[in-house]
Amino acid sequence: MLRPIILVCYFLCLFQGFQLVSGISCKTRSRYLKLNKCCSKCPPGTYMNSECTETKDSECYNCGPDRYQSEWNTLDHCQLHKTCNRNGGFVVEKQGTNTADTICQCQLGMYCINKDCEICEENKVCGPGYGVVYRQDGGISMPMCERCEPGYFSNVSSNMAPCRKWNDCGSLPIQENGTATKDVKCGTSGLPSKAGLFTVIVLLSILLVIIILLSFICIGSNKEHRTKIRDIVNRLCRHNMSKPVQEHVKTENGRILATAGDEDKSPEDGTELLPV
Repeated sequence: MLRPIILVCYFLCLFQGFQLVSGISCKTRSRYLKLNKCCSKCPPGTYMNSECTETKDSECYNCGPDRYQSEWNTLDHCQLHKTCNRNGGFVVEKQGTNTADTICQCQLGMYCINKDCEICEENKVCGPGYGVVYRQDGGISMPMCERCEPGYFSNVSSNMAPCRKWNDCGSLPIQENGTATKDVKCGTSGLPSKAGLFTVIVLLSILLVIIILLSFICIGSNKEHRTKIRDIVNRLCRHNMSKPVQEHVKTENGRILATAGDEDKSPEDGTELLPV
């Protein structure tokens, strides 16, 4: 028969073992041990306003504006979003949320000097014949100047521009080969250029004017044609002229002797003038 002291020790060991097992089961991503029971942690985007008690579970509140919490937690506050300082060369790459911090990056033409991107520095300026490329150096993307490969060129000095590809002339002839600082120059397809087309139009216009002038000269040298042209002009002029205003010529006793239009009529017309 077991002694009482041995029985007490046995039950104490069982109780401690139960607590140990319970504690291990509570140590998870979303649970924690308190008051000999498993309590809930607060999920991402929230913080713990009050811990669990014997009668209720943990109480969580949402993170406020400009704050975040990315993990299951038992904290009594949320983290403040990072500020991207433009004076330091930073811009916002991705705006923060209640579960993630703001991500900053360096402005165009600048690069981070360390993994945490705490400081931005300006890229080195690459001259003609060289382009900006980014190479990994110790986990950092570093801008470097590299000579343009065959088929590529750069004709500017820039701290951002890479080398550009030569033009593809396709079926057109190559008028001038490309270099590291100059693009390929393609020839024309045989179609007239704008300057050539303008020259052709001017010459044709001059030729047309000369033909018209020669035609008038030939027509004017022929007496019959010249007479016909004069008759046509006279008819047009007479058609546009207004009729003359008739003026009556009266005697002293008021009788009408003749009109201004009758003065040009000859006696052959059969019109007799009254004696004065």
